[in-house]
Amino acid sequence: MVVEQARAGALETVISDVEYEANSIYDTGYDDASFDAAYAHQVLQHLGEPVKVLEEAKRVLKPGGICAVREVDWGTSALWPPDDRLTKFFDVYNRVAERNGGDAFAGRRLKQWFTEAGFSDLVVTTSTWTFSEDNGLKWWGEQWAERVLSSDIAKRAVEYGISTESDLAEISQGWVDWVQAEGAFYAFMQVEVVGTKT
Repeated sequence: MVVEQARAGALETVISDVEYEANSIYDTGYDDASFDAAYAHQVLQHLGEPVKVLEEAKRVLKPGGICAVREVDWGTSALWPPDDRLTKFFDVYNRVAERNGGDAFAGRRLKQWFTEAGFSDLVVTTSTWTFSEDNGLKWWGEQWAERVLSSDIAKRAVEYGISTESDLAEISQGWVDWVQAEGAFYAFMQVEVVGTKT
């Protein structure tokens, strides 16, 4: 479990003043106005009720507390060279996310979600993740070559009838080949929002 991994990692780095817990993100069980800050990285895109999550974050924040979130927007992907196998990857990923109740294009909706949750003084920024040098290409391409075969995404894609194991194997090979392709490049946008509880 991830919590145990985090605890073990903290012990290895001699961090002793951090607590790790597993709670429902919709109902954390913490008292009102308990925290100065709340942060989520690539979380809301996987959830069916992101505004409810932000409302819970607001509830547990002290007045003047901040909530910061970063979400990807897969619809901003720019990939070179073109490859039908990787076009299929994005289709599979997006369809699995939607079937799971999530939103692969969460980044573009993040400001609206914060507004609906009642946060004020929003600061909205974007950043671009870019992969064009050898180490970055290898890291990105190889992780997705593996994840498309063995992650929950792969399991759900087959379970939902969105893809077959054979299709996923082709997509995996597409990522492997892309890493070695001449001129290989990939970039996409992240959206960051910081909101204040007034």
